[in-house]
Amino acid sequence: MFKFFWGKGSHQSAERLKIQKELFQFQKTAQHGFPSKPTSLAWDPVLRLLCVATRTGAIKIFGAPGVEFYGQLPKDKIICSLHFVPGRGRVIAVCEDNSLQLWEISTDGSPSLKCIHTQSLEGKLKKISACCVESNGENLLIGTENGNIYIMDLLQQQMTESVIYLDVVMQKFLVSYFNSVTEDFKVNPGAVECVIEQPNSPDHILIGYTRGLLVLWNRKTLCADQTFVASQQLEGASWHPNGQKFVSAHNDGSYMTWVLEQGETEMLVKKEPSITSPYGPAGCKAITKIFWKDTDLEESGIFVFSGGMPRASYGDRYTVSVVKGEKNHVTYDFTSKVVDFCVINEATTGQAEALVVLAEEELIVIDLISPGWPSFSLPYLASLHCSAVTAQTVVTVTPELYAKIKSNPQGMTSSSKISTRKWPINGGVSVNEQIDLTSQRILLLTGHEDGSVRFWDASTASLCQISKFSTSSCFASDDLDCTLENDPDEIDEEEWPPFRKIGVFDPYSDDPRLAVKKLCLCPVTGTLTVAGTAGQVIVAALCDSQSEKEVPVTLVNIVSDRDNFVWKGHDKLIARKGLQLFKVGFQPTSILQLHPPAAVTALALNAEWSVLAVGTAHGLTLYDIFLKKEVVAKCTLNPNDVSGTGDQPMSRRKSFKKSLRESFRRLRKGRSQRPTAGPKGAPTSPFPKLEDNSVNNAGPSVAAEVRPVERQIEARNVVLDDGMGSMVRCLLLAKTFVISQASNATATLWAGTNSGAIYVFTISVHTGNRREVEPVYAQLAKEIQLKHRAPVVSINIIDASFAAVSESFEYAGAKSVLESSPPHRVVISSEEQFKVFTLPNLRPYGKYKLTAYTGCKVRRVAVIPFTARSDSSYEENCLVCLSNQGDFHILSLPDLRRQMNAQAIRKEDIHATSTVVLTHQGEAFYMLSSSELQRVALSARNSLQLKCQVIGMTTNTDSTESSSHSVNRNSASREEKLEVIGSELSDISVVSNTSNPNEDRENDKNNSNSETNNSTIVSVEPETSFGDMTVDSVKDHIILNLEECRITERTTETRIAEFKTEISIVKSEEVSTISSAISIEKSHSICPLSPVSSVQVGSQFEKKKDFQEHCASASNEKSDMLCAEGVSTVPVEDNLAAETEAAN
Repeated sequence: MFKFFWGKGSHQSAERLKIQKELFQFQKTAQHGFPSKPTSLAWDPVLRLLCVATRTGAIKIFGAPGVEFYGQLPKDKIICSLHFVPGRGRVIAVCEDNSLQLWEISTDGSPSLKCIHTQSLEGKLKKISACCVESNGENLLIGTENGNIYIMDLLQQQMTESVIYLDVVMQKFLVSYFNSVTEDFKVNPGAVECVIEQPNSPDHILIGYTRGLLVLWNRKTLCADQTFVASQQLEGASWHPNGQKFVSAHNDGSYMTWVLEQGETEMLVKKEPSITSPYGPAGCKAITKIFWKDTDLEESGIFVFSGGMPRASYGDRYTVSVVKGEKNHVTYDFTSKVVDFCVINEATTGQAEALVVLAEEELIVIDLISPGWPSFSLPYLASLHCSAVTAQTVVTVTPELYAKIKSNPQGMTSSSKISTRKWPINGGVSVNEQIDLTSQRILLLTGHEDGSVRFWDASTASLCQISKFSTSSCFASDDLDCTLENDPDEIDEEEWPPFRKIGVFDPYSDDPRLAVKKLCLCPVTGTLTVAGTAGQVIVAALCDSQSEKEVPVTLVNIVSDRDNFVWKGHDKLIARKGLQLFKVGFQPTSILQLHPPAAVTALALNAEWSVLAVGTAHGLTLYDIFLKKEVVAKCTLNPNDVSGTGDQPMSRRKSFKKSLRESFRRLRKGRSQRPTAGPKGAPTSPFPKLEDNSVNNAGPSVAAEVRPVERQIEARNVVLDDGMGSMVRCLLLAKTFVISQASNATATLWAGTNSGAIYVFTISVHTGNRREVEPVYAQLAKEIQLKHRAPVVSINIIDASFAAVSESFEYAGAKSVLESSPPHRVVISSEEQFKVFTLPNLRPYGKYKLTAYTGCKVRRVAVIPFTARSDSSYEENCLVCLSNQGDFHILSLPDLRRQMNAQAIRKEDIHATSTVVLTHQGEAFYMLSSSELQRVALSARNSLQLKCQVIGMTTNTDSTESSSHSVNRNSASREEKLEVIGSELSDISVVSNTSNPNEDRENDKNNSNSETNNSTIVSVEPETSFGDMTVDSVKDHIILNLEECRITERTTETRIAEFKTEISIVKSEEVSTISSAISIEKSHSICPLSPVSSVQVGSQFEKKKDFQEHCASASNEKSDMLCAEGVSTVPVEDNLAAETEAAN
């Protein structure tokens, strides 16, 4: 009965637990894509690292491809700006709550950032408005809204007493310029807008205030050397690399160039020079940020600024302008808001090398050295959501197919517009384990709202796009025709400003019916099928040469036998007629159009048979790809839009009550046959009486109290169904045994619906030359109806080795020998439970009620082979399931015993749960946000480990470290003496038959975290559990009665008091010499009659040796006494360690 409740519960042996840890291990390995909601950008010119922060508190540092570091602040902290400490591997995050977080790159090879210090500025007057890190990395200058500048010592990690007060800065300025300014300006010049260190002169800083005042402050003399007054509100400033002039940006769309006066002994107050309005003189938006960098030819350098557009004409544009002399002027037009940007200098020459622009939806890096200023191809931070992602799948392809796809980069940006120079962000070194890319390649396919399919290489940690296929060229409409010839990279017709479209992010779709819903790719032949929202399915093949042809269209009416059916949805897409020119790469070979034109809900491809199965909310069809004709169509709609009359679903509540009633009857019958059982109607207490020591009497009551119950599941009312019961949820094309007396496997099609119905079709496919002329035949062989009528999520067929019978060619080229030999089994996964049936008789073999046991529902299912970490020859095929609560369940096959549970996704994150894709390597991909992909590993062997390190990082000698060293030196003598006692106390252990499960679970989790540095990257590592909880294990943990618990508690208190006495004796004598005798008196007995032991030692080494021998003998005596009395003891190492720490 208890086995029925827990579902395949059995006690896990130690050997089995060891095997499970060799096979399964949950890890969050890497993140792909663009960070969601970015807020800031920072560049380290020494280590050549780029840092990006987000509103969700994420910090990511990128270097050379494969070099990535992740950090995560609490969710309530929003990062406003980032500042690198040059050359030290540290970055400062300024948060919205007016706090500073100092993060440091991990030096142990793990891709993690650790927060080493937090500083908060309290008070409204100390609101941070600008920051600047000194070039030597020693101090951080913090400008505030009240005009004062505070200084934080980054080495000591504390605020200093030095403050640059606004009153001191304004003192001489008011005397020299008293008659030329208004009274309000004298009183309040505004918040500190910028603080910039002067190049080649670290003792001078340029302080800019909001209302237009700029001051060159001398930090040695503590006075202002020169002062500059602008009439417009200040937005930002930038020094020229020579340090003799600077430029200021203002809120009216203008910038001013200021030149320092040399040889002046008194403070000089300069009025504004000539104003430059790039896009004036009409009212313009503010220039929010500006850079002035050096170039190799122009003495004036290169200006890079954001904003400044005319309000009336282009006030809604997101732009970054690059001006180099009088001839080179480009205004880059982005499709999303510009968040931040920086300019990268060459390491050798110091000239401007690249422009890095962080927009809300993408990152763009522009080459400022090559002619025409082309953009770089991104090795990471790719914009997955350039058009909204609507479908995704992962395929392991052959190296030949991968090379074929990559050699024909269809739909990619022209090579003339891509820079050929090396990637400028090249800090750090990746030390990842070399992956064997000659045997397999992992491709991630994403379907988008605009009807395009993008191919991404996911074999390594760097996700990069290798190809693109667009389905919009196959269809015609007014919106599509006007955009076919439009090149987004061409310069706009307007002569001024000189706009140039840049970036790949396109939030607008020409037609929502183009959105991709399902994807399939043959890993050997490269046959691609793309199913869309309007019932269209495009079949494409990979071609080495361009061709001009007309794409044939096949119309299939799924509801042909429903005369009264009326479609009230959108119309179908109109396919293009006539000859079309297709470039090298994927070319459409045929189009399948379903009626009604509803969104495709399931798709299955078998390139060996050249057949395609498609399912919608109204039914399914089988399509012959070779002959381009319909094979069979099945409508799953009920004539009355409800279930068949007289075939009501099983009442699950009544069934459970009946089963429970019968179980209790058997339990009562068993009790009535016991001689010690009480009267039938006598009440039972949940706790055993103290005077009753009978195990027989106490056992049943305890077991009845802790017995788990199966969750009550509401019955499904088919009459009140939402009309979606006819939706086809899953399709499977496989060769298996469905005919009872057939000796050979048969090609079959399996389809599962939302109402729990399963349809099995047999398919007749000819081989050889007959395939070209003989059509494919299919007929309905079996129809199964699940009694609980839960939606069928997945159907998997396993062979004699419990491996999944593949739908298509194996990527290795050879199929399993056991695949065509019986016995075969089919695993039917519904939203609530898993059922295994033998084939061809469909006899029940086993089941696992996930919803009844855990309360969650099934969302994704796959049969995955798991290989042992240390032995590649050992392999187990398991069923992997993702639930709606975001946790992964791994079950063994075919007995469906639970192997591991891992919490991966927050149960509130429905979008992430709905986008999970499982791979045959034991990995999973899901959308962390609309633009970011999280990669996790379930296999202990196939785990993508990110390991990287930064070369040339300056060693950080913090005051915290030095102070900790001084504390250690001051307490050296005490620690040396306590170390002896600590080691002795740790040697004292009591043998325990029953351990604390909570302590064991925490120890296992800590050990797993210490073994794998990459177990947690952004979020906290979820708990993983192995094996099943059984009644035996429950009994093991509730064996003690109340009296024994009191004895154990009193024993533990006695031990603690005795060891306190020991530690106090040692602490009082720590000033004595080592050779002095130390007397320790200790009682090791639990009962009050135990003898007292005394140990006398003359030296440190003899003391330790004698003490250990004595403790060992005492421990053996205690163990014998406890075993004789039947008392279970508890280890006290943790208590002793806590007491030692308290004494320190």
